[in-house]
Amino acid sequence: MITALIILVVLAALLLFLLAGRRNHPGLEKLRGWSYAHRGLHGEGIPENSMAAFRRALEHGYGIELDVHLMKDGNLAVIHDSSLKRTAGADVMIEDLTVEDLENYRLEGTNEKISLLRELLDLYAGKAPLIVELKCERNNFSALCRAACAMLDT
Repeated sequence: MITALIILVVLAALLLFLLAGRRNHPGLEKLRGWSYAHRGLHGEGIPENSMAAFRRALEHGYGIELDVHLMKDGNLAVIHDSSLKRTAGADVMIEDLTVEDLENYRLEGTNEKISLLRELLDLYAGKAPLIVELKCERNNFSALCRAACAMLDT
């Protein structure tokens, strides 16, 4: 009984430690003091996660939060959902597409296409912070992390 109680206390302490995060990490200071546009500053005919939404966010002095998926050809697409059904009206998965395929899809009935992470990094180029969420599908976490880290290191 005492052994079980000790194990339970240790597990609870470990859980609290993991949930605490890294609030005191020195790198977090760079993210503070900014407002962030979730998926870019979209609305009023500007679709989420589009280059127009990202340019608008930058023009208004916002950092951005964005989502990245690994495509079939190894490129990184900036889009929230794996399925293009909601954002582009197509019953297809972003992981099954290549850069060339993206020309066939427009966001929310506009002329905006699905962005690539490289395009976004070129646009922001140290002007404002980015919060990048990696969207893992089909157990591609290793390849996704390698591709994202390689791109962010350049």
